[in-house]
Amino acid sequence: MKKLLPEQREFFTQVAELAFVNPFSEQRELADCQLLDIAPGTMAIFQRIEKIQVLLHGHFQLLQPLAEFRMTAYQGKTQEIMKFSWLFYQFHEFQSQFNQFIEEQRLLGDVPLELHFAKDLNHRFQLAGFTDSETEKFIALFYQLHRGFYFISTAISGDCPSIIELRVRLWNNIFTFNPQWYMDYLCGKMEDFSTLLLGATGTGKTLVAHTIGCSGFIPFDLSKRRFKESFTRSFQFINLSQYPCSLLESELFGHKKGAFTGAIEHHQGLFDRCSEHGAVFIDEIGDIDIPTQVKLLNVIQDRVFCPVGSHEKLRFSGRVISATNRNISQLRKDGHFRDDLYYRLCSDVIEVPSLQQRIQENSQELGHLITILLKRIIDIPAPYLAATIEKQIRADIPDYYSWPGNVRELEQCIRRICLTGSCAISSELNLGSLKAGFSLMDNAGEGSAQMLLQQYCRFLYERHGSYEAVARITQLDRRTARKYIVE
Repeated sequence: MKKLLPEQREFFTQVAELAFVNPFSEQRELADCQLLDIAPGTMAIFQRIEKIQVLLHGHFQLLQPLAEFRMTAYQGKTQEIMKFSWLFYQFHEFQSQFNQFIEEQRLLGDVPLELHFAKDLNHRFQLAGFTDSETEKFIALFYQLHRGFYFISTAISGDCPSIIELRVRLWNNIFTFNPQWYMDYLCGKMEDFSTLLLGATGTGKTLVAHTIGCSGFIPFDLSKRRFKESFTRSFQFINLSQYPCSLLESELFGHKKGAFTGAIEHHQGLFDRCSEHGAVFIDEIGDIDIPTQVKLLNVIQDRVFCPVGSHEKLRFSGRVISATNRNISQLRKDGHFRDDLYYRLCSDVIEVPSLQQRIQENSQELGHLITILLKRIIDIPAPYLAATIEKQIRADIPDYYSWPGNVRELEQCIRRICLTGSCAISSELNLGSLKAGFSLMDNAGEGSAQMLLQQYCRFLYERHGSYEAVARITQLDRRTARKYIVE
């Protein structure tokens, strides 16, 4: 049995523990920096990982050539430390190949693609002493971890505190706050853990849901060198506000031919389309009527449903993600949303921050988002154009503007500048800012009354153009009105 020197044991213990730390968290950055003996904030995560890999490779080589690593050469706690250090190294060694595979699978669609480097990966696992079932599980976990990081990184961009926290929350939603628990008990068994997304229209709730839905655990078949399904099949989506109540049941559960007038063929509903490894996203769930809520509750609770016009019982095995832009607490209080359904949907409740909140937390967030959205529009990086558009937006739109349409409104604002050279907001949009202020006061309580008065004074000044007019309408002293406007 191999023995580790105290300094070796300390190093490998630190690496093994990294495998269980949320990569988007401050804790992970601090742990990386401690291992590398560098100051926080000096390196991005990919640079830190590259340096850790070099360091880790060197420490393995001091023990024996990495290709000769065997778990059986160690025992007890030492074996566990070395096992996860080796897994950490192999996970990052194949990072670029997994990312390329994710892109290829995304472009190919619903047909599972062969993992072209599976033979090499499997060979390493076998040499290290893993069984076939362990190898299948860890390759599937590698794939899931890479997808989770890929989708969170690409879909949730920004550097303000609320967005940083959102990325941390999403990672925990996919892998739980305790990855050891996830690996030992919950891997592939997350269907009973629902997620409710809250946030105003245009904040990006669909992107968040897509990130969760495409990052679930998908088993790997070692003999076929393929995952059981493509992650593109894993996410099934419906916006309930698009359908009248009479069609909702059919869209959710499907129907048989002849079930009702106009049912000229079989129709596969949302729950039937979802695979056992997938997730359904039910958007605008706050808009559905009580009878449909009851049926939805029964499906989520019993995991069984019948298509309209059929007595055949079908099983639903996926995860449920739902979202609403309405005040869910008020809907429940008013009797428009059932408490029992809410408690089936709220294993995790995540609020997606508004654009106004993001800009207030970090003024640079606006420029960052413009760069991201412009690249999405024109499909190429354009730093000069992005800087020009940001300058125009800051000239046309007051700092206190509430952005009621959130990121979706900003995207259209970028398009408007490209077409007209300006995105000056109308008085109607200014009124929208004022209404958003009332909404903010409702949510935040009495503490936001002064902010609301400030917004109201600025709104009046924008419309009337003088401090005197603002003072007259609000019945404030002119100096007080001016203070609310300029400070």
